[in-house]
Amino acid sequence: MSKAEKFISDCTRNCSNEFEPQKAPPSVYNPWLTPNQARRAVEIAREEIIEKVCEFLDNDLCCYIKAQYFTIEHQRLENDLKQAMKDE
Repeated sequence: MSKAEKFISDCTRNCSNEFEPQKAPPSVYNPWLTPNQARRAVEIAREEIIEKVCEFLDNDLCCYIKAQYFTIEHQRLENDLKQAMKDE
């Protein structure tokens, strides 16, 4: 479970948004988040993505540098980074 998913789970409540009020007790409730909590979950997810990208670059950036020109193989780097993010 990612940090954002854990945050959402921790902040999800089952104490409001009654889903089936006619049903015999116990009532059924829809989980919900406040708008601020949803924004915070997005921030957490963004922070996780940045951490993963930085880790990828720390570990693998040197593999994409063309030594004779000190340039970066942008397309290969982009493709491999996208694949690394999908694999997570």
